[in-house]
Amino acid sequence: MSETRYARRFWLGALVGLLWTVLLLLVEVLLAVRTIVQVVLELATALVPIRFLSWLLGRVEGGAKPLALLLVLLSIAVCTGLIGVSLVRWPRYRPWTLWILAVGSVVTSAWLSRTTLLLGLLVGVSSTACLIGGLAVVTRNDALSFSRQRRALLRVLGMGGLLVSIGAVGRLLADLQARSRPPGAVDERGLPPALTPIGDFYVVSKNVSDPVIDSRSWRLRIHGRVEQPLELDLAAITARPGVRMIATLECISNDVWGPYISTGEWLGVPLRDLLREARPVEPVVDVILRAADGYSDSVPFSVALHPSTLLAYGLNGHTLPPEHGFPLRLVVPGIYGMKQVKWITEIELSEIDYHGYWQQRGWSDTAIVRIHSRIDVPRDGSVVPVGQEVFIGGIAFAGDRGIGRVELSTDDGTTWQTVEQEAPLSPFSWVRWWMTWRPTVPGRYRLVVRAWDGRGQLQEPEERPPLPEGATGWHRVGIVVRASA
Repeated sequence: MSETRYARRFWLGALVGLLWTVLLLLVEVLLAVRTIVQVVLELATALVPIRFLSWLLGRVEGGAKPLALLLVLLSIAVCTGLIGVSLVRWPRYRPWTLWILAVGSVVTSAWLSRTTLLLGLLVGVSSTACLIGGLAVVTRNDALSFSRQRRALLRVLGMGGLLVSIGAVGRLLADLQARSRPPGAVDERGLPPALTPIGDFYVVSKNVSDPVIDSRSWRLRIHGRVEQPLELDLAAITARPGVRMIATLECISNDVWGPYISTGEWLGVPLRDLLREARPVEPVVDVILRAADGYSDSVPFSVALHPSTLLAYGLNGHTLPPEHGFPLRLVVPGIYGMKQVKWITEIELSEIDYHGYWQQRGWSDTAIVRIHSRIDVPRDGSVVPVGQEVFIGGIAFAGDRGIGRVELSTDDGTTWQTVEQEAPLSPFSWVRWWMTWRPTVPGRYRLVVRAWDGRGQLQEPEERPPLPEGATGWHRVGIVVRASA
């Protein structure tokens, strides 16, 4: 067979793989069923060198997940293209190879689905029919090839499938990109609201499609180093006296100027109350939390016993939304959001120092929030008139340590002025700060903000990327002051 024909079979095989992965993505989104696409995506995050991942996050920020998903789709398409070539090159092994692929695909899909056996088998059989049926058609021997009319029909179906795939993937990537960038509502001054509306609360997860949990069948299991293992339904948890707590959450991948930080009023029960009912057995080092999507992380036992560590089932006066972890999530002031597990199904008390999903990929285990401050207004590149007052404001946050004071420089750090700051909504929330400035000389100015936490510690000036401990550095904004016409 000529190289041109091999190339044709490669592209046809790649098209089959693309159609197959699009089908699997639709299954994940519509049925909330875990598929091989999610597994490959998670494997990629584990295998990618940590320095490259840090570089990538610094360049694409919210586009990291859509880009990673696109690369996964292309990788799977390349693999199926190579399989198509091999099936044609060695035809004697073709039937056995297709059968092995078919059985492996059905079994793997059913096992990965983490749902009922019937639904898992349905997903496995339907997706396998797309993959194996497509490969069987495009790798037929020339002697058994279709007539010209059938080949023309195959080309039309292939082009149609390609266009549908591109459209479906484009829509999904756009949705992922939108989810990765919070809307960022602001008040009349340009500052974020003191309490973030649910619709503007940042959302981050490892998933292509987050789990959908039926609260009627959901159970929380507490086990491990305890005398009395517990299994509780949602009603048993919400029937207990609820605790309301306002706390700011920040993603560890957030840059100092980034949008992945929000403040909410959480409703839940202290984790320590449930742990005490289970009667822990020393020694206990970590409390491990596992989620419905396969995610896991841990907090030290001492942190789990702190009264401010909540198992939350409400946000801003509403039932906890699905994207924020319904029916139950962890809220711990002072640490980054990646350790505040959503969709919790299991809590285990362990004598080991457990490393969770992102720690296994190189991120911090302690994940203590670093001092964070940013300038929200004016925006970088703004032009303001000379001699008129300019409102400058933003937010500052230091986890559970509070903010002592915020300082602003209008000359790139040469001199500093303490600014006004709003009283925080709680000891665990951000503060909003502001000042007015009247420039008297036209020119280019560099605004810089820095904050001190409640313990007197100054925000680190050195700029470092988020990976692995969280971003550091002082936020700088350039503006132009022009003389009045």
